[in-house]
Amino acid sequence: MSTHLLSTNRAPSKSTRFRHLALALAIFYLLYNLTTFYSVSLYKLYPSTIHNLATPFDSSIPFIPAMIVPYSWSLILFVVSFFLVRTSTQLSLLSYRLILATIFACLIFYFYPARFSFHRLTPNDWTQFGYQFLQLVDKPFNQLPSLHVSYAILLGVSLWDIAGSRKSWVSGAYRLLLTGICTLIALSTVLTYQHHLLDMLGGVVLAVTVFILSNRIRNALVIKHLTLGVIGFLLIAIAGFYFANMSMIASKVVGNLAIIIAAYWLISFTMLACAYQQDKPILDTRWFQKSSNGRLTLHTWIKFAPIIIIYNGMSLSGHWYFKVFSKSQKYSLTPYAINDKVKVVASPRLMQTDINNHLTYWVFGCDLLERSRSLEKLPPSVHYQIIVIDLVAEISSHVDHLETAAENMTSTPVHYLYLPLLDLQPLSDVLLKDYIDLFKRIDALTRSAETRAITANNDSHIEDSLTTIINFHCVMGLSRSIGVQVLYLVYCGTLTVHNYQSWLEQHYPHAHLKDAYLPQSLVETMANYKSTEHSTTH
Repeated sequence: MSTHLLSTNRAPSKSTRFRHLALALAIFYLLYNLTTFYSVSLYKLYPSTIHNLATPFDSSIPFIPAMIVPYSWSLILFVVSFFLVRTSTQLSLLSYRLILATIFACLIFYFYPARFSFHRLTPNDWTQFGYQFLQLVDKPFNQLPSLHVSYAILLGVSLWDIAGSRKSWVSGAYRLLLTGICTLIALSTVLTYQHHLLDMLGGVVLAVTVFILSNRIRNALVIKHLTLGVIGFLLIAIAGFYFANMSMIASKVVGNLAIIIAAYWLISFTMLACAYQQDKPILDTRWFQKSSNGRLTLHTWIKFAPIIIIYNGMSLSGHWYFKVFSKSQKYSLTPYAINDKVKVVASPRLMQTDINNHLTYWVFGCDLLERSRSLEKLPPSVHYQIIVIDLVAEISSHVDHLETAAENMTSTPVHYLYLPLLDLQPLSDVLLKDYIDLFKRIDALTRSAETRAITANNDSHIEDSLTTIINFHCVMGLSRSIGVQVLYLVYCGTLTVHNYQSWLEQHYPHAHLKDAYLPQSLVETMANYKSTEHSTTH
């Protein structure tokens, strides 16, 4: 059995369970309260825009005060379910389903605000406190779909197989109890006069939709970006509604502008989620396109401007990170020599203001100030070429600035190769063939006769004096650049399956390379490919 299967079938830790629960609850309370605030405000200002979903059948439904008890079970079952599921896969599916139900429901609450239309008197019995508390925390809005119904179905399905008893009657009794609890929760939504029948139907449709989608979603990154898209949309749109109604001037313009920005945000993040959903996104050129000098194209900017702006901010954070946390090292981005002709270095996207200093250190082994005290050009017998491997899909590369600096300083040629990887996308998502093609292109450039010809007239032994610096870069220099550089060093035979982790601890102790991101199986596959290739060529 593979390591991946073992990890997904292993019981999650308590901290992991609490983390999943906290995330699901945080998203629910944020979005549910946000849409409630919006609906209440909308009802006060424009009551005709709030929908009434009562049907003739609703008037024949009795009000049963005692049903407040199963109605309250929803939150209890929600919380307990995170500690009942047995495996990491079950926990992830549970989280996916509840979060998807929440974000889809809250989008519907925004676009189709509705209010429960019957007047409910507070009972004068032992259930009185429950209804008073319900009126305090759950206003008669956010009707269609009923999240109580959706959650009841999703929780029932997610907890169906966890009994795990060899005795059939125990499993049967458990499932009967679970079915009874979930059914009572669903029925309580109408018997407490909190929802109409159409809300129940909407909850069922939502649950079925979420159940189908959750089984097809590839990983948590898809859920993450869908959720960020919906959160951003609702925050921007509702904030725009609020400020538009506070403003005496151009209120309609403010409201419409907020809707446009919010929709743009949602569309961009939904497209990004679709990119993560692709089985092999690197092969799909529709997503993050770049020009030959490493700049994102206008078409890419139009599609993903919010994401690009965010990742440019992350790039600035990465630059700050290296300055603050690498004070103990004079040079945090020190090239590693594969041999006397090839060096590699993993880095974040370099800032234009620091390019000269980094380049000077890579080439001369000293900083810019020290270099200014010595010769301004390389000695005639020393020649360099730089190969920039751009591994970041979300921002432009620093290759154009590096090329300018190299030309002004050393007349060093700079080559550019692009392997578009999405942030936190497991490196195993990329086909081995794509890595091999990239590495072979790097090898071809290191032996390029065209590059050597640049200085052939100055030194007849140029092959001995030509050094290649290979710069793998991503946004913050913590994951993609280091991970792919490790694979390249394994491909070259410099690292092995047995020593790559200790090498990482020595040279990149700050790296964020969990096994799920850079699985050992991928390193083994790369090592096996190289050994097979070596044996066939000899």
